[in-house]
Amino acid sequence: MLTRFARNAFLGLLFATVWMTSNGLARQSAQHAHFNDGTASLANEGGPVWVTFQSELRNYRPSTVALIQQIESLASIPELDSWSSETLALLGQLSQEKLTSDQTRELYERLETQAGLATDISEVVRERCENSPETQYDYCDIARLSYRINRRLAIWNTILDSKGQLEADQQAVTHSFGMGSVSQQRLLDDLAASNIDSVWRDYLMLESLESAMANASPESSKIRTAAREVLARIYSPVLDKEQADYVSSVISPYSLQLLKDIATLPFDETELLRRIENYESNPSSLTGYYLNDQYQNLLWSEKPNEIAMAKAIETHYRNANIRLAFSERFLNRLLPKLPEIEQPVNQRIKGARVFGKSLISNQLRVNLIPDDSQIQLNVETRGDVQTDTEAKTRVFKLTNLGRANFEVFQNIMINEEGIEAVGDPYARAKAKQSLVGVESGWDNHPILGKIARNIAENNLKREASETDRMYKQTVESSVEEQMREQVGEQLQVVRELAYTKLFQPLFGMDLEPEPKQLSTTEDQMVVRYRIGGRDQMAANTARPLDSASSLMSFQLHQSAINNAISRIGLNGNKFTVDELVTHLKDFVGAENSTEPRAESDRHAEIGFAYFDPILVEFQEDQLRVTLNLRSLKIGEKGKVWKNVSLTAAYRFVRDGMKIQLQQNDDGTRIRGKRLRFGDKAAISTVMKVLFKKEYSVASLPEKIAQRIDTSQLEISQLSVSDGWLAVSVDDRETKTAQETVLDMFRTSTNRKLMNRR
Repeated sequence: MLTRFARNAFLGLLFATVWMTSNGLARQSAQHAHFNDGTASLANEGGPVWVTFQSELRNYRPSTVALIQQIESLASIPELDSWSSETLALLGQLSQEKLTSDQTRELYERLETQAGLATDISEVVRERCENSPETQYDYCDIARLSYRINRRLAIWNTILDSKGQLEADQQAVTHSFGMGSVSQQRLLDDLAASNIDSVWRDYLMLESLESAMANASPESSKIRTAAREVLARIYSPVLDKEQADYVSSVISPYSLQLLKDIATLPFDETELLRRIENYESNPSSLTGYYLNDQYQNLLWSEKPNEIAMAKAIETHYRNANIRLAFSERFLNRLLPKLPEIEQPVNQRIKGARVFGKSLISNQLRVNLIPDDSQIQLNVETRGDVQTDTEAKTRVFKLTNLGRANFEVFQNIMINEEGIEAVGDPYARAKAKQSLVGVESGWDNHPILGKIARNIAENNLKREASETDRMYKQTVESSVEEQMREQVGEQLQVVRELAYTKLFQPLFGMDLEPEPKQLSTTEDQMVVRYRIGGRDQMAANTARPLDSASSLMSFQLHQSAINNAISRIGLNGNKFTVDELVTHLKDFVGAENSTEPRAESDRHAEIGFAYFDPILVEFQEDQLRVTLNLRSLKIGEKGKVWKNVSLTAAYRFVRDGMKIQLQQNDDGTRIRGKRLRFGDKAAISTVMKVLFKKEYSVASLPEKIAQRIDTSQLEISQLSVSDGWLAVSVDDRETKTAQETVLDMFRTSTNRKLMNRR
């Protein structure tokens, strides 16, 4: 998406420059630019033009507080002694006040080497971890160090590169079409002149922008946020080509430039780095909100170096949080078995009327076509046709039996534009007809009838090759048409299902399902999506690597769930217990209980926090669900507790094709200031209502499970760590009926944590 944005941003700037030249925009008020050494004010008839000069680049010292804490937290791992000392020394050198760009770059290169060494060390400790439950997580903790360093280096190097470019150019020039209310009024005037359709005005949230400009001060963050929301809608990845073209036709390059000007502030790399470390040390909606603010400030910038920084944040902190992989074997098991089809034959060939019946039997198969940029499938149908026909002329009636074998192929392509059939179906067949009977109008005359039949049979033998060729063409044409119709019908069903069941609910929650990878190998179809709004973060940790040989697998990052929860109307709102259970029913599996509520429960009132009202975490073999509450009242006139958190922890147990979530009492917590034993006892009654002791979750959706025989399948991989839930399904092997996640972890440690890029 960022590539498309960069292209459109460049075109917008080009058109805006032409607009300025032709309309005398330079004569209008409140222009400014940045140069070196001092400040100058140039007067013109329309108002002042501010020119700011900057002489020195600030010393660049990235904050590494969270990274240092992450390294120090692993001090007990003996294999890391030497590595930790050297790495912490390098991070200490980065805090020095006087470092040249070359010295800084050298330190980055040495840190990159240390990241590689961390990966090597993780391999050394892997075998020890497999055989020692007490240190079961050491391997993954060390493997994560490499990614924690590299994702920071991606940001640090981008900033350093941009500073080097500025030093080489000796000046940094930026522009603005106006300041405060002046540019805002110009934007309102230009949008009003564009006559945008009312439906599109609602989609683009223009009324919210106009309201913010009318009621807030010119420099208010509310106006900046509203401008960013409009820009996010303009460049939304959910728009198809036709919709995107329409938006670009009604929003002028001038309006785009004004929107971006209002949406951005001067970039402060120190603030960005501070926000990154805050998010690293405490990933939450609040720290993510501030980091996302920095990201959007860079995203809507016109400067290449700032756009590059936005892309680095996108890659490492807003990456795909859902991945699905389906093997070719699995896709073919999903295909239905086609019944035999009997069709009438009624046509005219070479003046003869041919009628009868044909029996068609065929089998479907999907073949994957390797493609790194999109999903390509080849749908193949193999089958045979048996025909029993009679051909009538004025004199003869010929009875034929035909047999044909055919293959028909259709390529399917899935990319960001949708799912489409590529080209026309292609069929090839081998066909042969056999004459089994000849009747003529002369059969009542023994001599003439025999002569007539002999003549007819000899003619048919001479024309046999031509007849077989025509039969072959008829079969190929028929199966091609059937393939075209069936594929067209099925693709329309898939489109409607994807839109109504998958994407439309996400659109309604203002979550943008953005594809990060659609690809095929010889063995797998891989889909990676980012689920989240423009204002939300996503995956920022390395996902576990699945087995390429598994039938299917999925990896789910906790951010996908948390992003959805933040859109269901809990933030800052109050509910009774019954209202809350009903509200959460479709999201966390809570169900309305048939048991009568205690009087205190019926009158309980729960007020959620503004950030992370419900927080879901996948950490070290457990699912933790935390309710962060502004207030909690039990009973109609009961006590009100302020700022409490309720956490329920569940361990994962696999059972064939089901995942059992069993509550772990050791992980159940009630936290708050000055809570006495009696307070916690009272609050625990609410927790028992909200959190069941056990949940059972199917590893495959019901509709998919109905299409295949799941009795011979099992969950072959189940790992939960560092924000990810990873599940793989494969053919059943000779294993015990149940295995806990610890058992699975010992096998999954044979797989390296994979960088998500």
